[in-house]
Amino acid sequence: MIKKINTFVILLFTITLFAIENPKTNIKLEKHHKIENTFSGDLSNEDSFHLIFTKNKKSKNFNVFTYVFDGTSVTELKPIESKNKLSVVSFHKKNNTLSLLLSYKNKGKKLLKEYTFDTTNNEIIASKAMNHKDFITSFREKNRSVLIYKTDETFIIKKFSSLQTVKTATYTFNKKNDLIKDYFEDESIEAVKTDEFVANGAIGTLRSYLNGDDIIFTKENQKKNTTALLKLSLNSEKIEGSNIKIFTNKKNKKRFKKHTSYYNNDHLFLLGLNKKIGTIKIFDTNTSKELNSITIDSSIKEYIKADSKFSGIEKFLKKAGKNRFNPTITVNKTTTKNLKVRIDYVDRNYSYHYNWWWHHHQFMMWQNHMQMQQMNFSRPGGFGPYQPTELPFYLAKEQKQKRFFEIIINKNGLLNNEASFETTFKEIDKKKYIDNLENKKKTKHKSSCFLDNSFRYIGYNKKQKIFFFKTEILK
Repeated sequence: MIKKINTFVILLFTITLFAIENPKTNIKLEKHHKIENTFSGDLSNEDSFHLIFTKNKKSKNFNVFTYVFDGTSVTELKPIESKNKLSVVSFHKKNNTLSLLLSYKNKGKKLLKEYTFDTTNNEIIASKAMNHKDFITSFREKNRSVLIYKTDETFIIKKFSSLQTVKTATYTFNKKNDLIKDYFEDESIEAVKTDEFVANGAIGTLRSYLNGDDIIFTKENQKKNTTALLKLSLNSEKIEGSNIKIFTNKKNKKRFKKHTSYYNNDHLFLLGLNKKIGTIKIFDTNTSKELNSITIDSSIKEYIKADSKFSGIEKFLKKAGKNRFNPTITVNKTTTKNLKVRIDYVDRNYSYHYNWWWHHHQFMMWQNHMQMQQMNFSRPGGFGPYQPTELPFYLAKEQKQKRFFEIIINKNGLLNNEASFETTFKEIDKKKYIDNLENKKKTKHKSSCFLDNSFRYIGYNKKQKIFFFKTEILK
């Protein structure tokens, strides 16, 4: 009998100890919280954060529950409570401080607040409300966020990096004949990601790149085969007028049918092509000097890196030159300090957006919207900068074959026949992981993000009424 009791005590102690040491990876909210949506973002190589947005049925307020997940255990931070529905604009982390930039509407005004979490003592500070009207685009890096606004009178850049400190740079348009105002007139801006590899570049007319404390804008002119480049600095409160530089890509004074560009670290890559020939011109943007002009034809065959399914330059040009496609060019650094240049083409309904967390969230909002329309034809409130033109990026069926090719060039823009190379930024088939998550029909309220070596997501088990956190190793 004593032996049985001792065995039971040991077993009970083991179970209790396991329960204490077993990390908390499931979250259960109280019944009066109506789940509205979720959001996930990367913080470091190991850490991600996950938000659960709810409507409190008792107080009628909105709550945002915040969790940090290190792949093993979940840390719960203080929740946010607001009278208005909040939307994620951006986020970043500096040292032990996590900052969320959340927008909302109040009495018809578009406003923004920065919510700052100190992860060491679990304190939270909310900034004063800031005007969020005329917001057009943003950049997000690990330790800072940059938001851009444009009114009829001004062009405003706001930089969020340190605790509750916003640095604002403003350019005031001249009343007459302002070249910078004309530059931005009637054009939406696509922010291009440069601190990770995005397989296809932007195809919009006006693009922007964050490079240190400068923002580089490029504007395409298809008819003239030119790219107009404008550089604005974040270092001073008042942005002074800056010169707009024009870069041209033509072959023997003949223009190309298709024209695009990509900016990388003070170099501008211009791609022009027809159905039979193409050219890549590389410029030093500081001096406007042309470093090299590479003809895309059979002469560069020995330098081409491509998938085994690649059908050759001749067929590539013939296909990329069709009206239904747009060419793209992107640049990825190699560990040998060279550059890998990728030339590809995409369907005309393709829409570039590097923020996969944003795309995933918008797709889920679109799904919820369709379901609600079927149920009661009601229209859900917005949860972010909703842009329906970007939905085709998710809905279009992309071709599976590897149709792109790559070349290696050195810092001077010259072709390099490097046999094998490793890039600084890994190429990840993010769509595959996102699609797999979307196919988990029994999991609701999903959101996800990518770390260097893993795919993180949060989901809701309707049967058990719990949220769970998952990690998948990237392959």
